[in-house]
Amino acid sequence: MSTGIVIPLVPFEKYIIAHAIFCVIGFLGFLPLGALLARYTRTYTPAWFTAHWICQLALAGPTIIIGVALGIHAVNLAESGPVNDVHKRWGIAIFVLYLLQVGVGLTIHYVKPRAWASGRGRRPVQNYFHAVFGLLIIAFAMFQVRTGFRSEWPVQTGRGSVGNGANGFWYFWIIFITVLYFAGLGFVFRQFKQERDARRAVAMRDSPEMKPMSSPSEPSMPPQMA
Repeated sequence: MSTGIVIPLVPFEKYIIAHAIFCVIGFLGFLPLGALLARYTRTYTPAWFTAHWICQLALAGPTIIIGVALGIHAVNLAESGPVNDVHKRWGIAIFVLYLLQVGVGLTIHYVKPRAWASGRGRRPVQNYFHAVFGLLIIAFAMFQVRTGFRSEWPVQTGRGSVGNGANGFWYFWIIFITVLYFAGLGFVFRQFKQERDARRAVAMRDSPEMKPMSSPSEPSMPPQMA
């Protein structure tokens, strides 16, 4: 009867595993959850934005930063050299894109075009950009996770490929998230209708016919006092 020899993990390998766990939770857990919450709940409750930013910033932010820091520390412990492969390059690029996306989101929330903020204008282009950019980051992260367990782990540790279980779960999760998001696009029509109805309500409120007229005994208020 043969017995397998189990080689214990060395410190840098433990940091690689911790890095993978945090980055997977951040990029493929909290970020998709925040996108799905926005897609499914924004037409039903104004609390959707609170849930969205909690997932994308308050939860995903610290998780991703810790994951990236663990990865950098693992590289330093392993003395594997500078940014010299696809996984490391993509990792830095996606992290920077995430930080940019957070900045774009905060800018959109706090700096709104006057017409949109007053309910008279259509949704600005930057709002659509924010949504598409976020989906691209999640897609890049999906690719990045796969390069991590399919190529980076074997190359850096010499332990061979990760089992098929990880590969199978990766396929399941990607398909699951994608199907959920595209199903949620059905709410876009409801969202556009609500925005159209809101613009009409504002237009009717501002129309001359809807403005109250001053009584003859009460002089009109000067414009500078209104």
